[in-house]
Amino acid sequence: MTFTSEVTAPVTVEVLSCTAATRGRYDDRPERSTPAEPEAVELAVRLGGVDVTAALPADVLEALRDEALERLTD
Repeated sequence: MTFTSEVTAPVTVEVLSCTAATRGRYDDRPERSTPAEPEAVELAVRLGGVDVTAALPADVLEALRDEALERLTD
């Protein structure tokens, strides 16, 4: 038998790297212009000693990234 069930479990979230957002800059020549870059954070999510980052749904991982960015700015 196979079935799907929702389980809530505590995980450990480690911020591996974080990059602040940068404003874009327009210059007189395109090669001297720089595009804006959004802030970014790279995470490792562990359940016990097991890295489950790659197994998380995209929306859960995005929510954890948002929470990490919020905690970093506090």
